[in-house]
Amino acid sequence: MSTLIELVQAYGLGIIFLITLLQSVGLPIPAFAILIVTAAVTPIDSIHIISLTLTATSGSLIGDITLYFLGKRIGTGILGKLCRISLSPDSCVKSSGDIFNRYGPPALTVVKFIPGLSTLAPVVAGVYAMPIFSFIAFSLIAGMIYSIAAIGLGVLFRFQISSLIATLTQFGKLGILIVIISFAIYLFTKWLQRYLLIHQFKNDRVTVNDLLVLIQETSGPVIFDARPADQRIRNGFIPGSIHVSDSNLNEIANLYSAHEEIVIYCSCPNEITAAKYAKKLQKTGLKRIRPLLGGLDEWAKAGGKIAFNQN
Repeated sequence: MSTLIELVQAYGLGIIFLITLLQSVGLPIPAFAILIVTAAVTPIDSIHIISLTLTATSGSLIGDITLYFLGKRIGTGILGKLCRISLSPDSCVKSSGDIFNRYGPPALTVVKFIPGLSTLAPVVAGVYAMPIFSFIAFSLIAGMIYSIAAIGLGVLFRFQISSLIATLTQFGKLGILIVIISFAIYLFTKWLQRYLLIHQFKNDRVTVNDLLVLIQETSGPVIFDARPADQRIRNGFIPGSIHVSDSNLNEIANLYSAHEEIVIYCSCPNEITAAKYAKKLQKTGLKRIRPLLGGLDEWAKAGGKIAFNQN
């Protein structure tokens, strides 16, 4: 804590701008907590508070705009790369698409507070060509609300936070070590959850060639599409695949419980979303369900047909 305070005192608002910018583009930096602490040790006057708010908002906005144009230029390919460094990769592309599909541009003000989605939302906005002025307006509002919320908490609980800082300072290096270990445990827990889920289905994954062979058989496999509905419409899908979501899990289980070959695919790193839904479907009674290695991207690279017409 003392190191953070020293950095702010040494570099001023520049360090806050850099922290919010880096957090906005996907680095796992606890910008919200840092803003709270900074506000707690900042003099309570309008000039300091407004300057802190505008600086944090600017860093957030510039980071969002950067991701927006990356999404617009590169497309869905960057989503997978960002999911790899996200603290919540299991909710990455699917959750972002679902929220935008449901709420539109105003969703930017909500996802700003959700780890992982706050980084992916600007990219999704760029991929789906949200009007730039609408994006900037809602991203600005989101950054402002985010900054005001953190700074407001810091001001409101400044005495309690100052007491905590003093306590940690008394412990010296041990206090800093406690904070670092706590954050490291959090990161490790998120990584372990992801690893266990991926490992559970790693050996059962089906390659594109395996799927093509299964399709040529008389009965053929049942193929589930675990991507958001809007991605299915925009980017196409494997012919004959069936969209699966949280809302139709029980219906899917009832209809296809007798099938022995079920393949599920998505479009994200390590088939994490497909693995997540495979696990959910197993709990509803489906016995053999396997993720497609590489998902829709690998299917397209191998020359597999992509359908766009639902009929």
